[in-house]
Amino acid sequence: MNEGISTNRHCDPFAACLLAAGKGFVIRYHSRTTTQPEKRITPKEAAELARAGLDIATVYQDKARTPADFGFARGRLDGASAHTYAGQIGQPPGSAIYFAVDVDFSANEIRQYVLEYFRGAKVGMDEAAGGATAFALGVYGSGLVCRLVRDENALARYAWLAEATGWRESATYAAWDVRQHVNHGDPLCGLGGDWERCEARAEFGQFRPIGFNVAAGQGELRRVTASQLNLRLAPSQESNPPIARLPEGQIVRVLGQAAVPWLRVRTTLGGGDVIGYVSGKYLAPVAATVTPPVAPAVTAITAVPAVHFRENDPQSCRASAGRRAQPVGESPRPTRNPAASADDRVSQLGALVDWLAVDTSRRYQREALTTYCNVYAADFCYLAGVYLPRTWWTASALMAMASGASAPPAQYDVTVREMRADDLYQWLCDFGPSFGWRRVFDATALQNSANGGGVGIVCADREEAGKPGHIAVVVPETAIAHATRDPDGNVTRPLQSQAGSQNFRYTTGSRAWWEDVKFRAYGFFVHG
Repeated sequence: MNEGISTNRHCDPFAACLLAAGKGFVIRYHSRTTTQPEKRITPKEAAELARAGLDIATVYQDKARTPADFGFARGRLDGASAHTYAGQIGQPPGSAIYFAVDVDFSANEIRQYVLEYFRGAKVGMDEAAGGATAFALGVYGSGLVCRLVRDENALARYAWLAEATGWRESATYAAWDVRQHVNHGDPLCGLGGDWERCEARAEFGQFRPIGFNVAAGQGELRRVTASQLNLRLAPSQESNPPIARLPEGQIVRVLGQAAVPWLRVRTTLGGGDVIGYVSGKYLAPVAATVTPPVAPAVTAITAVPAVHFRENDPQSCRASAGRRAQPVGESPRPTRNPAASADDRVSQLGALVDWLAVDTSRRYQREALTTYCNVYAADFCYLAGVYLPRTWWTASALMAMASGASAPPAQYDVTVREMRADDLYQWLCDFGPSFGWRRVFDATALQNSANGGGVGIVCADREEAGKPGHIAVVVPETAIAHATRDPDGNVTRPLQSQAGSQNFRYTTGSRAWWEDVKFRAYGFFVHG
């Protein structure tokens, strides 16, 4: 019999201690609505537990204590959410997701609410998978719940008997795969009393994440054969927008097989490392002698020089609607010193936000159908000492320089052209690393960079050709303006400063705008 624990606390700091205490597995949570810090298992935690030699099982639970928490519609929603979270932590095919029934329902209540919930959960998981889910379902609850859901109606493969022995049939139910026991406050490792002892059969849907033992620089090399290959957080196309698009020829390292045809991979893109899922149908083996890209240092030697159109023109100013192709040129003007301390850089960035006054300055105000997010972002970066082009070289100028010619003078629409937000997205991907930009793939890293005095950008390219994208600056948090975070402290919407259809010095918005279906791609980029 295996012995382990269930807990709503992060366990990775205590993995070695748990193993030494004779625990062989940890059961952790998926949840969409929790407000409890640490309840949700993270990809890092799952990998660290596995590397320490512990198995993992997962259970989905928001509340699961009243009839309103069940029914077909709620099960369908929870099933889809569970499938997505399982993919994000690298849960492999065949492993289980338990769904909790944390209440002593009667048989009639189970038949009315819970059975329909599990039917809905299976539908939601299948829909999220874009077919039949590769995960098994488990049920957590009383003996009566386990019997009716799993044994009599075959709506789950595994049964986890809850700790409450006074619940219906719990004292006599013997067909469990996992049995939980009450903890009377006994401490364990650094968890205090926030854990329950569990015993389990040899097979109960436990797992170790895909690729947990593949170190950086390891893994089979594959090459992208599609013109563009979507990289996703979970192994499905359904309600799972790409986090990046890999170009043809991009080298990836395979971490392991998810549900066919999905592979979990690691790659370097835009100067940053990222892990996600791609369809293995569009990958080809490569020779072992091929060296995949590595994240470059923040500073780099540029093969193509930066260009500004008519710097230091005092008429290119906040109070004017003209000369927007030029960097803001009025004097005196504040700047950020990249060599200053982090605290000083943060203060300087805050001063830039206030001085540019995007909400009131004429330069950034919307005109009919034209907005100026690109002008504001370029001005902010210009004053921060970071290169983000308001104008960039034309194709003919780039070809001449590639043939050995010197950089020509900046002539509007001859050697340089204006850059829209969608142009800036592609520029950040293609040229950004050469100018010190690095791509990151989560909002927490983006906000942390800004909070440390660096410059952050969210940039998105429109799906419809000819339509403008959007770009927003990510700025340091202040005493009164904060990023939006989940209960674990992970940033879900960074603190932004932007021009656009509405201008804000500080905003997090009501949603992650870059995930809107009107954008074909987006990126988080940091500098310094």
